[in-house]
Amino acid sequence: MSSRRRAAAALAALGVAAWLLAAGGGALGEAGHGSRTRVFGHSVEGRALEVHRSGARDAAGEVMAIGVIHGNETAGRAVIKELRKQGTAPANVELWTVLEMNPDGVAHGTRQNANGVDLNRNFPRGWRLQGSSGSTYYSGPSPASEPETRAAMRLIRHVRPDVTIWYHQHLNLVDASRGANRHLVKRYAQVAGMRVERLPRLPGTATRWENGTRRRANAFVVELPAGSLSSAEVRRHVRAVRAVGRMAADR
Repeated sequence: MSSRRRAAAALAALGVAAWLLAAGGGALGEAGHGSRTRVFGHSVEGRALEVHRSGARDAAGEVMAIGVIHGNETAGRAVIKELRKQGTAPANVELWTVLEMNPDGVAHGTRQNANGVDLNRNFPRGWRLQGSSGSTYYSGPSPASEPETRAAMRLIRHVRPDVTIWYHQHLNLVDASRGANRHLVKRYAQVAGMRVERLPRLPGTATRWENGTRRRANAFVVELPAGSLSSAEVRRHVRAVRAVGRMAADR
């Protein structure tokens, strides 16, 4: 095992808060209104998984947006970058953003992580064995077998967001995910100029796990169109994230 993988394995034994303290600058739960970027995990190949927080710690609403889980579906990165560039969360909202939950897949241009696993079939809720390493929907050998999956679960359990938005491609719709508040989903779609459609229920997905194991989780998928987003499209999605954040804060 390489030194990078040994280091990643050692970090995997720690909790999110300990990781962040090791990275320097305090835990996720520290008080304050400023922005923070912290490492919350590492990929199979040892690449850092980073979360950025902005807004007040005592905000009424917690919103998380995740740019990439499939390494060949990267358009969501532009939305995350613009949210971070704007620098401030909506009033009374704490905003958490993850640029890439699958940095190895992004580096290699693959849907799967470096173990050939589709991370969006690897979550425990409804998991079942599918395919083999490198196949399109390979679920991994067991539920939450992948370090990226486990890191995502720890982060979400720590933050407990009121809304979690997972960006995918290429269907150009917002999924009316089971368990998510339909008003939040419709509001996102309205502001972003997209249609709402209910996609088939799939085994081992991030949203199925989150909505099935946390009350009022409101995790849903935004399927962006193929290719890169225009500047105008990015701005619409940023407005949509902020709009559902305000709704979450008012609930």
